[in-house]
Amino acid sequence: MTPEDPRPIFLIGFSGVGKTTIGRHLAEMTGRTFVDTDAYIEKKYHSSITDMFACCGIDKFRKRETVILIELSQYKDLIIATGGGMPCTDNNIDIMKSRGTVVYLYNNMDSLTDRLEICKADRPLVAHLDKEGIRRYVEETLPKRELYYTQAHHTVDVSGMMTIEDEKRMAEHILSVLNTPKS
Repeated sequence: MTPEDPRPIFLIGFSGVGKTTIGRHLAEMTGRTFVDTDAYIEKKYHSSITDMFACCGIDKFRKRETVILIELSQYKDLIIATGGGMPCTDNNIDIMKSRGTVVYLYNNMDSLTDRLEICKADRPLVAHLDKEGIRRYVEETLPKRELYYTQAHHTVDVSGMMTIEDEKRMAEHILSVLNTPKS
């Protein structure tokens, strides 16, 4: 990506890694519009993610994610924080790679478990789990998803991100990565 490239920037990674928070900082720094795909889906379908999972099932939700991805990827100057599973469905990662720049926000399993424990009420796939259950979920799910995540144009390690200042520094680092020509 170069500064004048208007194609969307897709932030991918496991649930709770910080895609939304970092995405907001990136949008503020670049003047781009920020879109969180989960919030966008909730608004478009007038239902929470949790309710969609309960009434329609995960497969229908994933189809809705693909529809949203195709729709949003047509716009310019967006920072898009995807749902954790979005890149792993159908050919979504290929759509992202062909229509924009993809950044994988990596975090280690211990940190992901801790972050998900804090925000699990908003995460339907882990809301019912205790900390050990969340750890098992991360241990089982992350390796499968990394097959897709690691196809991103860039990987940025966000381990240790704790404060708002850390988040802002991480967004600045991502911008420097995006603006550095590949050799």
